[in-house]
Amino acid sequence: MELPQFWQITPIAIGALVVGTAHEVGRQRLARRQTDAHRRARWHRSLAFYTGLVLLALVASGPLNRWSMSWLSIHMVMHVLEMFYLPPLLILGAPWVPLLFATPAGRRRQWLRWYHLSRSGALLRGPAAVLTNPVVAIVLFNGTMILWHLPAVYDWASWHQWAMDWVMAPMFVVTGYLFWRVILPSHPVGPRGSTKIQVAAVVVTAFEMLVLAMSMAIFTKTPWYSMNIAMDGPVAALRDQRWGAGILWICGDFWAVPALVLIAYRLYGAEGGVSASFERALGRV
Repeated sequence: MELPQFWQITPIAIGALVVGTAHEVGRQRLARRQTDAHRRARWHRSLAFYTGLVLLALVASGPLNRWSMSWLSIHMVMHVLEMFYLPPLLILGAPWVPLLFATPAGRRRQWLRWYHLSRSGALLRGPAAVLTNPVVAIVLFNGTMILWHLPAVYDWASWHQWAMDWVMAPMFVVTGYLFWRVILPSHPVGPRGSTKIQVAAVVVTAFEMLVLAMSMAIFTKTPWYSMNIAMDGPVAALRDQRWGAGILWICGDFWAVPALVLIAYRLYGAEGGVSASFERALGRV
């Protein structure tokens, strides 16, 4: 059976199908031991998770992916969706408990004992602790953004479709998830970063996006990427590059401002009012 034009099978779509199936198995097993209120809450969170998976699969495997090989502006749309807007749905969907319950109880307990208590499990615990460190997550996120837009790296990836599908896009999603976990809770665990780190994450990342966008649009008079030049010519390629920079720049406001508002709301909602909230943000109380 052939896929429709502009559609393809990608690792993100395969992963979304596998993870979504396992999550639903775990959710059904959890439902047998939960009250009605807990089942409803879990179902609402699961809807957010499934929505994120479906949208990720559509973005990665649908026409946007094919068109992104021709237009840098479409690539920027994909980039922003995969790093800034879809990972929060996965996080708010709180998938880890249902995914654990996807395996039988005996196997699950055996695996958890091995991971948390065995010496060999330390081979995973160490890297996991590093990756989930808030500062490391912020550095990886911003480093990934810069790396894949360096002309040499992007040129190589644009001439190798497999690199876009198997390396670039998964890195966008994974580092996006790690970054947003610094700011967002994922039931039953709160955000990984302190308030100061959360604010720093938003400010540093928004500033980096601004510099990258200005570098692509204002600080250059020539297009950066060879495939776009080869397909469209230098004039059209530069125009498309400036459109892509604009998308990156404008979308910085769309995610950064709500993130800062959320952080401020948490501070204000804490006991003690505005002045005490600022004291907590500065680490004085």
